[in-house]
Amino acid sequence: MPGLDSLPQVIPRREDTGTGTYGAAAVEGLGRSTEPWWRAGPRRNGVLLAAVLVGLVGWAVSLRGIDVDRLGSYGLLAALPALWFVALGVLAIAAVVALSAVRPSGPLLACVGIALVIVLYATIPAVTDLPQYAYVYKHIGVTRFIEAHHGVDRSVDLYHRWPGFFALAAFFGEVAGRPDPVTFAAWAEPFFAVVDLFLVAALARTVLGGTRVPWLAAYLFTAGNWIGQNYFAPQAISFTLVLAIYVIVAGQLTHGPGGPGSPGGRGSGRRMRLLRRVLGSAVDDPGPPRTATWPAGATIAAILVLTTAVVVSHQLTPYLIVLTVGVLTALGVVRPRWLVAAMAVISVAYLVPNLAYIRDHFGLFSGADAVANATNSGVYVELHKSAGKILYARAGLALFGGTWLAAVVSVVILLRRRATRGVLLCSGAVIGTGLVLFLQIYGGEGRLRVFLFSLPWCAILIAAALLREDSPPRPLRAAVTLGALVTYLGLWLCAFYIPFDANHMTRGDVASAAWLYDHGDPRIPVMFGDTDWPGDYSPRYAEFARTPKPSYALLEDPVFRGNALGRAPATETAGVISTMGRYGPRGYSQSQVAFAHSYGLAPDGTIARIGREIQADRHFTVVYRNPDATIYLFTRDAAEAH
Repeated sequence: MPGLDSLPQVIPRREDTGTGTYGAAAVEGLGRSTEPWWRAGPRRNGVLLAAVLVGLVGWAVSLRGIDVDRLGSYGLLAALPALWFVALGVLAIAAVVALSAVRPSGPLLACVGIALVIVLYATIPAVTDLPQYAYVYKHIGVTRFIEAHHGVDRSVDLYHRWPGFFALAAFFGEVAGRPDPVTFAAWAEPFFAVVDLFLVAALARTVLGGTRVPWLAAYLFTAGNWIGQNYFAPQAISFTLVLAIYVIVAGQLTHGPGGPGSPGGRGSGRRMRLLRRVLGSAVDDPGPPRTATWPAGATIAAILVLTTAVVVSHQLTPYLIVLTVGVLTALGVVRPRWLVAAMAVISVAYLVPNLAYIRDHFGLFSGADAVANATNSGVYVELHKSAGKILYARAGLALFGGTWLAAVVSVVILLRRRATRGVLLCSGAVIGTGLVLFLQIYGGEGRLRVFLFSLPWCAILIAAALLREDSPPRPLRAAVTLGALVTYLGLWLCAFYIPFDANHMTRGDVASAAWLYDHGDPRIPVMFGDTDWPGDYSPRYAEFARTPKPSYALLEDPVFRGNALGRAPATETAGVISTMGRYGPRGYSQSQVAFAHSYGLAPDGTIARIGREIQADRHFTVVYRNPDATIYLFTRDAAEAH
């Protein structure tokens, strides 16, 4: 299994200095004969590898006991059998034992990390074989459009103006003989999670050197990333490309702010005096020496090519990169200075032709009030959240606050160890990421993006504070590390698995969407109970998108949200549809029922009651039905139409 030691082209190698956070040479003085088996020797590696295999086998067996068709308020979390948790616990213990070795094995730590990702991220696709999240199906529709038309149509929507991810997915589907991405989209989450695991480990190694701390950082990142950006979406590939950019920047273009090779220039003296006043003499820490460098031209070219790939794939991500690299450049950590200007030029140059569209449909800026932008969710406030969803929300907040608080404490600890280069690099990157809150709320997801893009750097700081690279942890420190990892895993399970009942898409849901777009009239507006339905799942979605009022979610309208509808539901529904057009389809599905229950859009039973009333109303005709979804056609009488 490949590990850090087998990736020289990605991870710049570091010499062991034998001191501080960065060195590992000091372990040479620790005699193997005095160490217990679980700290040194081939036997330890063999036992740990066997534990990893046992954990994976236990996980695979546990999948047979998961029933996703009977989920309650606590979503998938409550449906997981005890064996599943035992398997995860075995892997968590194996991870900390592997990290506690005198000479940690990179390949072994990589195996443990991959196993953790499989258990956490492959469980859902293994038991459902369909992508979760209703909005994934819009991405599938865009990809299928490109496959069908061999190009994009900028007049359709935002996705055709930033088509990088969709074009790549269409190309992959064509090469693999899988023209419908639904056949592989569910596995995007574990795929990107594994790639990100290695990239975060690589990033930590460029910052701190060694093996022990980088892999702990990768584990903490994996266990703390509850944002869910790894699904079949532009965000997934953009974030992965960003991590690759950070690895190159941190490994090839950074210097200690006062160390050898740190470039001077106007303002550098004032900057150094300020840094010494804040950080003391430790500011002269140059960090681990670089022994493998790329040609300067190749390094810059690689960064700009990756930046361009991000620019054509996602709207917000390029500016997060520019802000982060910009702050590091201002701190004197990254050189050359003109690199951030070149990255900004590429980002803005691509935005300019799309500026009018963004301004008209979304708005370019959300205001400079960072607090307001950070607290604006951009969505409705749930009226009757279930107990499970309250736990889900609190777990997410705990990961937010806990991670940033732990990172601040870690900064203090690392400064006392004089690991200033790592502190400056990680802290500067976190600050640069946070600056985006002065510009955009990104549909209420601004704070989520800030957390996601700051998480790798925070994980590096926390890992470096928990463990030292130059010596294995004592039992107490190992126990604290295990406690931190288990805490992260527990909060992640609540934040990621509990909302699955609302995110789960059934085969019936997807089949009903396929029928509607294959047989429906695109001139007719569509009404749903709520938006939790695989809409736009067809290469024909663009035809429906051009309808003046293409769709309407009844229970997400503030007029109807949170009540059981005062008049007969069929009368209420017909009244709304009549304002949309002469006739139109009305869709109900099990996923919409689960979503409405989970987020308090209406009292339980409301959607079922609407369905019964509509079925009895002469204006509605069933045109499609399967066990999970029903589509009705609404038609007004000629006399009523005038």
